Amino acid sequence: MEEKINRYIKGHMMTIMIIILISFLLLFLGEFFLYRKIAYLNQIISEGLMQIKENIIIRPSPTIFLNK
Repeated sequence: MEEKINRYIKGHMMTIMIIILISFLLLFLGEFFLYRKIAYLNQIISEGLMQIKENIIIRPSPTIFLNK
């Protein structure tokens, strides 16, 4: 009887350990793909901001004309 209980507990411990390891693996993969998406989004935003910065015409400030 005690041997059956030990085998039952050992079998379920292995199942729970496998489930925990798979869940950590899935969390790691999710974080990795999320990090890649955020890095790609940051790259797109920085390229857009650089394009906006290049298209802005720099005008002289009004104080230059007042000082003359």
